Amino acid sequence: METPSSEAAAPTRSRGRNFLLGCLAGCGALALLAVSSCLGLVWWVNRPGELLEPARLRGPETTAYAEWTLRLEDPGTSAFVSELLASIERLQRSAPSPLPGALGGFLASYQARRNEQQVRQFFPCVVAWTVFGGAGPDDELHLVTVSVEKFGNRLVLIDWFLGWLMGRDAETEVVSHRGEKIYHLKKPGSAFFLRRSQIFFTTGLEAATRAVDRLQPGATRPAEATQLDRLIDGLPPDRPLRGATTNEHGEVARLLALLLDRPPEEVLPGVEWERVRGLTLAGGFATDSSFEAALDLLTVGPAWPAEEAQAVADALAASLSTESLPVRVEAVPHADGMRFVFEVDDLARLLERWTARLVERAAERPRD
Repeated sequence: METPSSEAAAPTRSRGRNFLLGCLAGCGALALLAVSSCLGLVWWVNRPGELLEPARLRGPETTAYAEWTLRLEDPGTSAFVSELLASIERLQRSAPSPLPGALGGFLASYQARRNEQQVRQFFPCVVAWTVFGGAGPDDELHLVTVSVEKFGNRLVLIDWFLGWLMGRDAETEVVSHRGEKIYHLKKPGSAFFLRRSQIFFTTGLEAATRAVDRLQPGATRPAEATQLDRLIDGLPPDRPLRGATTNEHGEVARLLALLLDRPPEEVLPGVEWERVRGLTLAGGFATDSSFEAALDLLTVGPAWPAEEAQAVADALAASLSTESLPVRVEAVPHADGMRFVFEVDDLARLLERWTARLVERAAERPRD
């Protein structure tokens, strides 16, 4: 028979148990909410974006443009990436390991898989270079764009952090234009901004604001094709690397001077620049992981003599080649001027040998 005191204690124990269960349920709900939030944040951060169509950045004042689209579906790009990963694995396995053989082999295999995952995150991607021209080199504005599909919201997160950090830097001006934060570096005069999956580097604030204007949803390109558009449209559409430049104000000579780091008349003394009306470039990786491209120097007037064209090709090869990166250049007949075919054999192996030499030199360097 229960006593009055035991009957009074029963509801107290029941309330205590219910309170405890309620606390546990609340903690469980909070834990579930926290896990869901973390999973949601991870899903949002890793959500891929879209590749930029860099042709949107071209306009009537654009004088030079080049884009390189790298997709693993392209046989040449896939072969290059596979050979590059194999080169990285060979370099890692050749390095001495303090771990026992079986454990060292397991970690090497694990690292190889990690390398493959990290490298493949960069594909597909597009790298583009746009020049807004003027009457002289000081009037030109340059824009370099990198678009990586899988970067997605990661760049949005980085942009939030940069906006907070660089807004406190006296050497950086954060300019808001059409909802975009443009980071204007006052000292060098350059600027950059980030969008979802896209990074833009420019030689000035004006180029950055112009790019933002072109990227607006309602922005439209002129209906009439420009001379640059016609040059690009004439290139093979299946080539990953495609580019062109006009020569109304001597852009071709300035471009070659920028690439060769020398006045073009010193490197290519046989070229009559007043006859050049433009330049086009098309190329990409071959299935043997080599790189090949065709550069057409479009000219007016009589055809270039074969001997003169080959002399220009030899001068280009000598200027572009280095001890670790030999470049072959061959001149071939072309109806519109001169065509130069560039070839770099097994680029991945060349990078491997170059990296191995850097590692050897670092190991030989005396330590303090």
